[in-house]
Amino acid sequence: MRKWPANLMTTGNLFCGLLSILMATGGHPLVAGWLIVLAALLDAFDGKAARFFRSSSAFGLQFDSMADMVSFGVAPATLVYNVAFADSGVPGLLVTFLPVLFTALRLARFNLTADSHAHDFVGLSSPLHACLISSFVIMNYSLWDEIGDPNVLAGLILLTSLLMISRLPFPGLPRISLREPGYNLAKLLFLGAALVVMGINPPRHTFLVLAAVVVAGFVTGMIRGMVTRHEPEEDVEEGDAEPVTVYRGRR
Repeated sequence: MRKWPANLMTTGNLFCGLLSILMATGGHPLVAGWLIVLAALLDAFDGKAARFFRSSSAFGLQFDSMADMVSFGVAPATLVYNVAFADSGVPGLLVTFLPVLFTALRLARFNLTADSHAHDFVGLSSPLHACLISSFVIMNYSLWDEIGDPNVLAGLILLTSLLMISRLPFPGLPRISLREPGYNLAKLLFLGAALVVMGINPPRHTFLVLAAVVVAGFVTGMIRGMVTRHEPEEDVEEGDAEPVTVYRGRR
């Protein structure tokens, strides 16, 4: 009984991915893009539900990965193919294949290393990768009612796909608590500010905010990695370490 809230959200994630594919092929790119963003939100909350109800399981991990493959691999690929690369021949097919291939590689790597996965991310998460692509499409359609330059979209897809399988450190989501000063509070405030800016004009601001979050996240992750590497082991208190736990929604 404790497992149904998380599995229900994963099912919603999968359903949004399917609807996004249908909307993209049916000529509704804006709806398709927002459905990918909704799938990412459900993916984030299914992990929180699994932790809250203490219902994490091997089945939930695999089910979540299957849903993520559809929503964050196949759905973004279908979207970009229909809006930018349908008439580009073989090069367009190859660009379209990148989100599918690299999402599959990331999910496979996660499933093999989930028992030792740290709190923070390694590389760009597949939901954030998909949201960057879909929000770029949404921004372009909001400004020009089409993709302004398909080459820019192709470059974005290549960059974010490679970042998914990179070993660069990236901060995880903050815990919703004001009683944790320091790093977690800074992440929480930054997330709140990002949501406010996106809320002012979601179609035009979401991509810009997410791009800023990605750049800031990788810079912060690398700085923290260098500081931790040079920090004397005896100076690190036991309570300062991030928990090493297997969670859903960290792909």
